Amino acid sequence: MLRRAQIVNLVEHSYYSNIDFRRLGTVLDCFAHDAVLTVDGRSHRGRDGEIKQYFERMQAAYSTIRHALSNHDVDEAAQRLTCRFSLRLEDAEGHAHETGGRAAFHLGNGKLATVTVESDGGTAT
Repeated sequence: MLRRAQIVNLVEHSYYSNIDFRRLGTVLDCFAHDAVLTVDGRSHRGRDGEIKQYFERMQAAYSTIRHALSNHDVDEAAQRLTCRFSLRLEDAEGHAHETGGRAAFHLGNGKLATVTVESDGGTAT
């Protein structure tokens, strides 16, 4: 069971920071093998399958990905964290898209078991 600070570190640094720095292997290491990532109602199953493909498509589509997080709510006993995020995406031609939303993370055995992301509009991670 992870403590509060470890849960925050997993989500903020291992997950979000490594998405932004395009370290796909490190992002995938955050997930359990049978994890489910749901983004705006669309589910991606399996760390090495659909989740990996989702992040590969994201990296191919955007040259810059930047997150900012706020309002962490951690339930250590339940191994859950929810937060608000803002997101800026920029493609190779310099066209930018900004959105925000909420994300909920549920851990199992120290890994992300389910991640649910709901954007306020547009693409989210």
